[in-house]
Amino acid sequence: MQNTVERLKPGSISVGDFPKQDPEFQELMLNLINIHVVSELYGADCFEQSILRAPTPEFKMRMARTVMEEYGHHLRFRSLMDELGLDWEEYARRKGHLSTFDTPLESWADQVVFLALVDRAAAHQFRQFVQSPYEPFRKASQETLKEEYGHVGLGMSGVKHLLQEDIGREQVKAAVDKWLLVGLQSFGSDGSKKSEVYRRWGIKQDSNENMRAAYYEQVHSIITQDWGFGLPKNMNELWISDGVDIDRAY
Repeated sequence: MQNTVERLKPGSISVGDFPKQDPEFQELMLNLINIHVVSELYGADCFEQSILRAPTPEFKMRMARTVMEEYGHHLRFRSLMDELGLDWEEYARRKGHLSTFDTPLESWADQVVFLALVDRAAAHQFRQFVQSPYEPFRKASQETLKEEYGHVGLGMSGVKHLLQEDIGREQVKAAVDKWLLVGLQSFGSDGSKKSEVYRRWGIKQDSNENMRAAYYEQVHSIITQDWGFGLPKNMNELWISDGVDIDRAY
């Protein structure tokens, strides 16, 4: 696999070229495509309940649009399996959803903080994927990233609305304590062998630890300055990687 990154430029591999690629590259790409097929559907089902939890008609409408787009993400990545003549349902049975959805969404505060923090972490990942050598995946990631920014925006608006009252502030604080750790975990382990292989093939450009550090710097500013909650400057006071690869992470 020498000089792999130099050979595989962003968007350089078409659907027709895919079967000719190294089996390791094919396996990595199919893993990423499949985890989105599974997780976008599972996440949309979870998010759907939040339409009725939203406090105003305006927020209900924006949440409904977010749910629609999440189902659209599932269909978008599923179409990549269809293009390759693969049975997405058979692949889906082998792959669980992202570990971010192991934690239940139980309230409107949960939902908007999830969007503001965890979907923000997903956007950090998608900014890697838009450089993917496999053009269909690169294009799907670019389209999805634009919508993820909108979901983050809904989360930020929802949090701002809740912070106007003391009870809402308490709810947001509890949700931050719950979801910030999920966002940090979503990048996978430090020193991940899987991440190293993704980078070798040009599917990712940065390490899990570097992406996580950039993410924490961003959310630390939001949580402390915009929302007014205390947070350690040093991320390791909250979360330390155990160095074990996480199967249901990107």
